[in-house]
Amino acid sequence: MTTANINTFFSKWLPIIFGAGLVVSFFLPWVSWQGNLISGYDFPGGHFFSLAETKFKLGNPFPKISFLFLVFWLIPAGAITAFVFVTIKKKLNWIAFVTGALALSLLTVFFIFTEKLIMLGVGKNVFSMLQPAWWLHALSAIGLIIIIPVSLPLLKKTAWILAGPVFVFISFLVMEKYIMNETFSDTAGIKADNTVTATDLIHEFVANDSVANKKYIEKIIVVNGAASDVEIKGDSTINIKFVDSTGSYIIFSLEKDQFENAKKFKPGDVVSLKGSCSGSFYSDILSTTQISFKRSTLNK
Repeated sequence: MTTANINTFFSKWLPIIFGAGLVVSFFLPWVSWQGNLISGYDFPGGHFFSLAETKFKLGNPFPKISFLFLVFWLIPAGAITAFVFVTIKKKLNWIAFVTGALALSLLTVFFIFTEKLIMLGVGKNVFSMLQPAWWLHALSAIGLIIIIPVSLPLLKKTAWILAGPVFVFISFLVMEKYIMNETFSDTAGIKADNTVTATDLIHEFVANDSVANKKYIEKIIVVNGAASDVEIKGDSTINIKFVDSTGSYIIFSLEKDQFENAKKFKPGDVVSLKGSCSGSFYSDILSTTQISFKRSTLNK
């Protein structure tokens, strides 16, 4: 292959290949949440959060800004525009960079949100939940940024590659901090709507989850019982579970604010926890019911 042919391959065909990879993978499944396949287009299309809230009681914390998610439709639009620009031999630097950065941003959203679902018991490993199209989209986005133009310094291209994921990661931290500051301190001072034992609460949901969800969801509940599992995570958050003989369980996710007081607990200890019930979901695979709580605190 001559130098001219090599240059043609890099300047024309590779952008087309990576662009095609972005378009195709955008409409294929990226993750599997307990058998529920979620594609890239489901995020701007609105199905991403609606399914997460319906199935796992983890919805969009800021629904008023949902319209901003429409920007991710620019991913397939930008990739298609790249085809046209390559064909008519026009420069497409900014299109490639913006399209690639948006794609990597959306990939990061899927990754981080799936990790949050794992904290609620939806799967055990984020990588086992990622689908091949997620990896194809990542490869195509990085490839599109690197290949256009060939002459641009690698350092600048690396900055574009990192810009989206870093922005998403920081945004998640800011949103978590905002939610904690806004709601966490309120939980301790709010009078509980109900006080129940862990065993009784699990039995209620297992017997009739529709009735139990209607009774408890978004209510402040005090749950008392012997902790079945105390998971201290690397980011100084703690998950405390109450599990019954069928494998069904309640999970409280305590944030860093509670770490010093909660780290002393171990499986078997009797604890009293207070939180807002997020409801339940039933796993067909495990034949178990999970009841999750948010804004959780130790009940003093």
